[in-house]
Amino acid sequence: MKRVILLTLSACMMGVALWAAPATNAKKPFIEDGVKPRVLSDYVEQDKDYWAYIRKNHPLYKYEKEGRMVGKLTESNRQEEFININNGPKAAKELGLEHASVTYRLFSESILDYPNKFVGAKKCGECHPAQYASWSRSRHTINVRFPHEVSEAPNGDLNAPMYGSKDSSILPKGISAEDVVFVLGTPRTKYGFIDKYLVRGTYHVQGGKLKDGTGTVHAGSNQFSRLWTNYLTPEMAKKIASYVPGFPTTLEEFGGKGSQGSYVWGTNSYGSTKDGKLMFQPATAYCEVCHSFKFDFKSKEEFFSALGNAKKLQEHTINKGITCEECHGAGGHLYGARGAGMPSNCERCHQRFANSEADEDKNPRKPFNTYFKSGCPSCGTEGSQLYNSAHYDKGMRCTTCHDPHETTMNSWKDNYTIPKLKKDCNDCHQTQQTFFDKGGIHAKESCSACHMPTMMSCENFNSIQFPDHAGFDNARTSHIWKINVSPTAKTINQPKGKERDARKTKGWTIARDDNGRYFVDLMWSCGRSGFEDRHLVQEGKSGCHSAAQSTLPKDLHYTDQQKIYDDVVAWQKPVKDGYAQVKKMLADLDKKMAGKTSLKTESKARAIMFAKQAEDILTKLEKDGSWGVHGPAYSKKIIDEALVYVTQATDIANGKSK
Repeated sequence: MKRVILLTLSACMMGVALWAAPATNAKKPFIEDGVKPRVLSDYVEQDKDYWAYIRKNHPLYKYEKEGRMVGKLTESNRQEEFININNGPKAAKELGLEHASVTYRLFSESILDYPNKFVGAKKCGECHPAQYASWSRSRHTINVRFPHEVSEAPNGDLNAPMYGSKDSSILPKGISAEDVVFVLGTPRTKYGFIDKYLVRGTYHVQGGKLKDGTGTVHAGSNQFSRLWTNYLTPEMAKKIASYVPGFPTTLEEFGGKGSQGSYVWGTNSYGSTKDGKLMFQPATAYCEVCHSFKFDFKSKEEFFSALGNAKKLQEHTINKGITCEECHGAGGHLYGARGAGMPSNCERCHQRFANSEADEDKNPRKPFNTYFKSGCPSCGTEGSQLYNSAHYDKGMRCTTCHDPHETTMNSWKDNYTIPKLKKDCNDCHQTQQTFFDKGGIHAKESCSACHMPTMMSCENFNSIQFPDHAGFDNARTSHIWKINVSPTAKTINQPKGKERDARKTKGWTIARDDNGRYFVDLMWSCGRSGFEDRHLVQEGKSGCHSAAQSTLPKDLHYTDQQKIYDDVVAWQKPVKDGYAQVKKMLADLDKKMAGKTSLKTESKARAIMFAKQAEDILTKLEKDGSWGVHGPAYSKKIIDEALVYVTQATDIANGKSK
C-alpha cells in the first residue's frame, strides 16, 4: 500500500523538488551535552531511530502487509505536527525564521532523551510537600493512567459498556488492557489509549484481537465519548433536531465514514475516519505534549527492549499526567537549576494557534487565530484566545487567575470542572459585581456563566457542531470574555465564500471586533447547550436558556440570536435613553452655570452637589459597561435617580427651586 510521504519544509514553502544532501554533509544528530541547546529542528529529527523500530515491529504494519487492514495507513510524525500544520512554513517565511511551530510547543525534555533524567513527582514532593498536596488534588494528575487505575470502568473492565450504554466501552473492539500502556482522559471528556509501542490508538480490531494478531484492523471507531454515550442519547438528539435542522439522530448521520463514523453509538473515530484514513501517530509526535508520561530509561537500547511490553514500560514509568517536571524541567533544580524558576508552562498545552491571513486585516500585530479542528475552537486553545483579548494586552496571563498546582476544585469523576482560582473576576471588576449582585435571579450565577461559555471542543465532532446554535460538544470554557451585543455578529465563522456548515467546511476562525479583539456572541453567551458546563448541569442549576437542557418556561429557551438581542435591548434601552438624557441635561447645566452669576452661593452649591451625584451615577454605569444587563432593575433605578438629581440642579439654576 502506498503511504503518504511528508514533504520537507522547503518543499512545503517553495514548491521545489525534494533534495537530499550528500552523506558527507549529513546533519549530525543532536547530542544532549548540556552545552548546545536543542532547537526545533533537532527535536523533529530526534525520532528517526524510533520510527525505524516501530515500522519494523508494530503489528499494524504486519496487518497491512497481509492485507488484513481496512483503511489507508497514513504516517504522522513530528515534522507534520510541529512544523507543517496550520501554516507553519508560511509563518516562518513571513517572520524570517528557519522554522515555526505554530500550534505545539516543545517540552524541555522528551522521552527520547537518554538517559531519562526525570525523578518523579513524589521525589519533588519530599522537599515541596505543600505544592505536592495541592497538585495531587487536581485533574492534571489523572489525565494519563495505567489501565488498572481506571476505577470508573465497571469492575475494572475496560471493554465493558459505560454509563448505561449498550456496547460503548473505554477500549474499542479487539483492544484489551494488556495491549495498552496508558489510558488517556477522564469522565469529563473522552477516553483514548496509547498502545504498548507508544502509538496513539486510532484503530480497532474486528473478528479477532490485537494481542493475538488475529482478525482485521479497521481505521477509526477508536475513542469512547461520554458526551455521545451519556448525554447525546437518541432521545436528546431528536429533541435537538426539532429546532436545529440537520442535527444527527441516527448512527450513520453522526458521521458515516467520516471522523465521527463508528460501528457503535458512543464511540467516534478520533484521529482517523471510519474504515478510511488510519493515522499512525506515535505519542512522541502528539500525545506526549499534553497527555504526558515520563520514563527512567538509561539508554536507547533499554527503551527499545521495553517497547511492545506494556508491563515493562509501566515499570519504567516515573511520571504520568501533568507533573512537576512538565513545568520545571527534568529533575527541576536537582540538575543545575534547569527550569526551576519557571513560574508557568501552561502555554505548552493551552496556547494552540493557527496562522491566519484574514486576521492581519483586523490586527496586523496579531496575525494568529485560534486552532480549529472543525467548527469549534479546539481544546487547549485557552491561551490563544486570551492572547487576542484586552485582558492579555493589560498584562493578564494564565497564572494571574489560576493556581498552577491545584488546577481544579471538584472531583475528577464529575462531568464538569470547577477551577481553583487565586483571583476572581470581581477582584478587578468590583463595579460590575455591584450591579450583578442586584441582578435578580442571574445574581445566583457567576461572571463566567455568561462571559465564559463552554466553547472549545475535545472531539472534532463536526457532525454536531452548529455554531449558530452554540454547538453541542463543547467541554472547555472560552477565554474571550467580551460579549458583543449584536443580532447578527457571530463569534465563529467559516472562510469567506464557503458554506456555513461544519460538516462540509473547514478553516473556521474566531471573529474580531473593530478593535481587533475576539468577542462572544449572544447565542454562545445566553443560548448555549453544554453537557459539561457546570453553570448548566451542576446540581441545583436550571440549564439556563438552553433549548435542550433548560427547565425554565419554554418562552425563555433561546434558539435565535435575534430574540436574545431583543431581550437584551429591552433591558438596555431605558438605561441608555436615560443616560443620554441625563448627559445632555448636565451639559446644558454646565453652560448655564458657567454664565450664571446671580445665584446665591448656597443655591449654587446645592446645584453643583446634585449635578455631581448625577455624574457619579453616569460614571458608575459607564464603568459597569453592561447598560443594564448585569442588573436591569438596579440600573433603571439609579438612572432614574440621576434624572431626579440633574432635574433638581437644573431647577435651582433656573431659579425654580432653592
